[in-house]
Amino acid sequence: REDTDAKDFGSLLHLLLLQPHLAGQEVAVYPGIVHSSNKDYKQFLENNAMKLVVDEPTFSKARRLAVKVQDTLYKGRALGKFIEEAMTEVSIYFTEPTTGLQLRIRPDIYHPDLDFDLKSTRHPSVGLFSRDAVKLDYDLQAFMYSLGRSLFEGSSSPKPFVFIAAETSEPFSVHTLAAGDSFLSNGAKKFQDCLAVYKACSETNHWPDLSSDGVIEIEHWHQHTPSRAWTTGQSVV
Repeated sequence: REDTDAKDFGSLLHLLLLQPHLAGQEVAVYPGIVHSSNKDYKQFLENNAMKLVVDEPTFSKARRLAVKVQDTLYKGRALGKFIEEAMTEVSIYFTEPTTGLQLRIRPDIYHPDLDFDLKSTRHPSVGLFSRDAVKLDYDLQAFMYSLGRSLFEGSSSPKPFVFIAAETSEPFSVHTLAAGDSFLSNGAKKFQDCLAVYKACSETNHWPDLSSDGVIEIEHWHQHTPSRAWTTGQSVV
């Protein structure tokens, strides 16, 4: 997928919170405000082609939000304390028992007692974030990560999976939202559907797409209506 400002901001927030020791290597801060037509900025991009480039206001905003997340209380303790006690950005490999497929998950915050997943969001309310969560398959992620960790650890009871939803505009609302039963159940259905399709395609070596052979027609509302405005000297828009 192409980079977007929202995606870049999310990546920057992840680095500042979860891997601050890498921020200096992976982030380049442009001194000033970005204007795409600015020659100095274009040169700065070329000089830092392998880094995440952000301007000073964006970097400052991400730092303020990172501090807000660290100070947010969960179960009476600052989230920063949970991060200190956890491993961050770790990969876990496991075998899905029904299909035998080898899968990987990568929890943001692998804490001994639970998993946290950091999400930057434009939404300040839980309701709007929840709607996006289903649309963007966060329910699938929550189930798959919970299953993968349980299988990896040999545990029959999955650890709680908690989203940290951080608003990217002031006042930087931060929500800690545990994945509930209905949320995980919906993710389980998506997960099983994905596995069934992937396994069937792998076994038959057939990967269907939307290729077709046919004739293209148009609906009546697409029909062109000739304009005679030019005959009266009127402008045509």
